Amino acid sequence: MKTKLIHILLFGAAFLIAKGSYGQGRVVINEYMPWTLNGCGATAEFVELMNFGPGPVDIGCYILTDGDFSVTIPPNTILQPGEYYVLAGQDVITGPCANIDSTITADLNWNSCHCTSGTIPTTGDGFFTDGGSANEQVVLLSPDLKVVDAVIRSFPAEVSSDITTSNETGCTVMTFNLDKMAIAYETLGMSTGRGNSFARKLDGDCGWVKDPQQSANATNNTPGDASDVTYEFSYVTATDCSGNHGSISIHVKRNNYTDFFPMTYSIVFDSDKNGRFDLTDQYTYGVDNSPPDIFISNLPEGRYRITVESVLGCSLKSFDFQILPCQPVLPVKLVYFRDAGTTGTTRRLEWKIAEAELLQAIILEKARPGEPFTGSQNFSAQPGATGFCSFSAFEPVSSGYQTFRLKIISKDGSFSYGPVIHTGGAQGLHRVTPNPASDQLVLELISQTTRPALFSIYSIAGQRVLSGRLDLNRGHNTHKLFISQLPPGIYQFEASGDQPISFRFVKR
Repeated sequence: MKTKLIHILLFGAAFLIAKGSYGQGRVVINEYMPWTLNGCGATAEFVELMNFGPGPVDIGCYILTDGDFSVTIPPNTILQPGEYYVLAGQDVITGPCANIDSTITADLNWNSCHCTSGTIPTTGDGFFTDGGSANEQVVLLSPDLKVVDAVIRSFPAEVSSDITTSNETGCTVMTFNLDKMAIAYETLGMSTGRGNSFARKLDGDCGWVKDPQQSANATNNTPGDASDVTYEFSYVTATDCSGNHGSISIHVKRNNYTDFFPMTYSIVFDSDKNGRFDLTDQYTYGVDNSPPDIFISNLPEGRYRITVESVLGCSLKSFDFQILPCQPVLPVKLVYFRDAGTTGTTRRLEWKIAEAELLQAIILEKARPGEPFTGSQNFSAQPGATGFCSFSAFEPVSSGYQTFRLKIISKDGSFSYGPVIHTGGAQGLHRVTPNPASDQLVLELISQTTRPALFSIYSIAGQRVLSGRLDLNRGHNTHKLFISQLPPGIYQFEASGDQPISFRFVKR
């Protein structure tokens, strides 16, 4: 698929912000409890908000409503990236009423804050309508009544009332009716259960689960829950050189993109270089409508955080990264190698290399289970090619080949192997994570035999800065390398043995 190149003008005009997108952060309704456990009472209802980033958000004067009542958050309430904000009917909710393991202290008690549109009942239904079939909606509005987030159990929605917000908060009094507003709801589709909260599978995810008091101001990730989308961050150009600023790529992996794109993203740049992202830093917004990659260039040297979001207003993901000062680049290095999925009976493999002018050839090797690798196809860059070069290959699924790797040969005759892709369910692959790294690398290596392997880490100038030995067992191996002593920069990891392995990584 064609990758769309989007140039970010960090010191010029920003892109228009799409529906459901950001201010300086992205706040979502992350979980809520509409029908409390027997013995807990109606005041144990809660709503958990979360700021997914990339920067802090002033949620002061935001309005939470179910269509019958409204709660106005006090002015100057700053929610940092990754922080939760819990609204409830009481100050302290003892376990297991909000969290099955612990007592929860609410950030705002709607029964004592003098910030509601009317008196919320403390018995009976309370804030939300009880019952498994109740189609209660939960909507978060900005101070000017723009929809920040909205979820509903099912349609048709419960009939809403005309609501006038509290006049005691110091916020502008607003009047609205949800039935008269155009709201795109996330639909949960499951019935309410007494003592069950509705929680996103993962923080910020599009999928929801019905959990028994899973969270309220704690992560609501249930063991075994997984999103139907994954993201892979990679540097395309990790340095800022004259006429060629840094660039990154985020690969979106999902079965179907038709209801997921355009993706919206927000980037914060640490413009004052104080080592943190705050309200005074520079924010840029963008939209990409070309799956499966978000490709962003023209990034000056410095620290960044990017948060991406689907057109559904969820499946949020954030990445921290740094564009380094201009340095020499390492020759013929792999940017990525990935399984792009199947179309009909054919599997597509994709990869990109840097410094194509130093490339002699790439050999795609493949193997069936229990068999050695064999050369499959040869590739080379176009004559005169420089910089980055992309390739793709196709393999019939019926061939039985499930494991693939690249042998990358430089013009000086040296060669290395890239990551190993397993398409048949085998676990493990050659890789180095995280990238960028701060204090340690986790190496995942596959060996055909039990053997030692010598490794070296080289600086951008080709100097060996770290070396050692890895004792590998047959199969999948995991090793940790501590790199806190290395200065920030671009490095190359090399491992010897029957399959020489080469990876580029960034130390921040």
